[in-house]
Amino acid sequence: IIGQRKGKIGIYRRSFNNRRILSKYRILDKFEKNFKIKASIVSFTSNNKRVIAKVKINKPQFRNTYYESIIAANGLNTNMIITIGAKAKCKIGNILPLKNIPSGSQVFNVENNLGDGGIYAKASGTFAGILNHKYDKHMSSIKLPSKMIKLISSNCRATVGISAAGGRLDKPLLKAGTSLYKYKNKRKKFPRTRRVAMNPVDHPHGGGNHQHIGHPSTISKRSPPGQKAGLIGARRSGYNNKRTMRKIKISPHVS
Repeated sequence: IIGQRKGKIGIYRRSFNNRRILSKYRILDKFEKNFKIKASIVSFTSNNKRVIAKVKINKPQFRNTYYESIIAANGLNTNMIITIGAKAKCKIGNILPLKNIPSGSQVFNVENNLGDGGIYAKASGTFAGILNHKYDKHMSSIKLPSKMIKLISSNCRATVGISAAGGRLDKPLLKAGTSLYKYKNKRKKFPRTRRVAMNPVDHPHGGGNHQHIGHPSTISKRSPPGQKAGLIGARRSGYNNKRTMRKIKISPHVS
């Protein structure tokens, strides 16, 4: 059957290193810790569930320019000026330490350790909220997109605003050809034939004068490979409505 022809399946890991654009902050130096650096946005490109902005940075100590790739904030345009560093203002698109951002602000691409380049809230349309600052301990608590509250160093860098390209998944696919290219990148078989529409030689659910399974869909996990299709080792089957009102037996002594 088709499940046997696939062979042994290991852990899925998509390899896209050949087309990945690194979207980390610049290497932290003394100039960024104490002052601010201006950068102008050159262009935008989409890569790996996010929008990457190519920025042109003026290197103050050497009086020359170089280019970096950062995650774009929602509302940025080309030729706009953003500021990087401890002296930067709390403005959308600017990169500065958490201690200089007021509580209640929305940030993204937050560092976990100082200098790691940012690991939290990097996907498109995501953000983390700053809850409060503990200045005596040099720590800040943030609320991640997963609703998890994390305590990190106040010196870690973050970008003010929301990551660009929010609502990316709201656009409908409209046709099967779009889904074909979507699943081709995810190593998923598309289109997927219904098992009851197959022949008996292809699948245990196939065959019959009508398209039906013909036997219970649950199957033992100790069954041989040719029969192991359906709900394998199921603990329960069907829909379990937990909100169903249960009958409560009232004692006759209670008035």
